[in-house]
Amino acid sequence: MRRHPLAPAIIVCAALLGCGGKGGNDHGGTVIPPPPPALAFACSDSPPLADQVVMQCEYQQKADVWQISVDIGYPTTSTNIAGFAFDVLIDPRVLTYVPGSAKMGNMLFQSTAAPLLVVDTLPGDPVRLVVGINLTEGAHGVQGLPSYHQIMLFSVQAVPGAEFDVEPLHLTFDKQRSQALDDSPVQAQQIDSITFSDQILLSRQ
Repeated sequence: MRRHPLAPAIIVCAALLGCGGKGGNDHGGTVIPPPPPALAFACSDSPPLADQVVMQCEYQQKADVWQISVDIGYPTTSTNIAGFAFDVLIDPRVLTYVPGSAKMGNMLFQSTAAPLLVVDTLPGDPVRLVVGINLTEGAHGVQGLPSYHQIMLFSVQAVPGAEFDVEPLHLTFDKQRSQALDDSPVQAQQIDSITFSDQILLSRQ
């Protein structure tokens, strides 16, 4: 997994004074040690295989906010990809979705038709982010390529004081409700060769 350091190292003790030791003045005053360093909101990921949709660490926007990219491994075997419909499950104990942060990636912009993006949480189910992104009806599908593999972007914020598990279970796809769609003219069909995989790890370090 590639790791993204998020916070500079914090100097906890002055070299001349030592931690909690005596000061160097004639009065022998005690130096009060500084508080321990705050844990950083860290993000790690692994690159996708071809035909595999994954979430990736894109950019640290704030100390407690990460922008996440949804990417597809390239080159895809399918050349008629016209859209995606998937649900992202967000663990409410440690994360919240940043409202209004979702935007389209560049993948579907290979087509001459502008893609449409719809992102929202379900009423009564705020931990489920429902995503639909697709080309307009009748547009020819595209292929995932080195310069065109980013499907969408969105941001998550760490809950203050959150305790993360060691497994990558805080931000996952609902695989039963996640699929790539082709450019069939009457009704889009699922592309079975494209799968969704959970490979992102968010933690405190």
